[in-house]
Amino acid sequence: MSKCSQQVSPRDEGTVLLLIIGLVVVAAVLVSVVTDVSALYLERRELIAAADGAALAGAQAVDEESIYRDGLPASGPVPLDQAAAEQAVRDYLAVAGLLTTDLEVTISTSTTTVSVVLATRMSLPMASTVTAGTTGTATVSASATARTAVIP
Repeated sequence: MSKCSQQVSPRDEGTVLLLIIGLVVVAAVLVSVVTDVSALYLERRELIAAADGAALAGAQAVDEESIYRDGLPASGPVPLDQAAAEQAVRDYLAVAGLLTTDLEVTISTSTTTVSVVLATRMSLPMASTVTAGTTGTATVSASATARTAVIP
């Protein structure tokens, strides 16, 4: 039976430890980046869904007086009550629990369309922790436009 002996020079001691520490740091950075990007993605998905729902709620606020007076158009957009459409958007967001001080809401209405833009400043979970909350925020926004139309 032969013994295999390996001599380690004093310069090589601790090299593996440095590599392991370096890999742990790289892995921690990757985990924090993935966590922050995932949080941004989920927040944006929530805002997109809210903007879509709010725009659709606003598009359902048709101008009933105009429709009763002139009837529905043969095809094309149905006239909207702009004030009612804007209120329908705000009501939708309030019921969804999204009307907070952090959420910027921009509503644009015309006689045929409703556009909603939602924007918020969110704190990134890992970046905020690393920087003690001084930085590590990002703006997330979403928009949607809806129109009610008669299709022949």
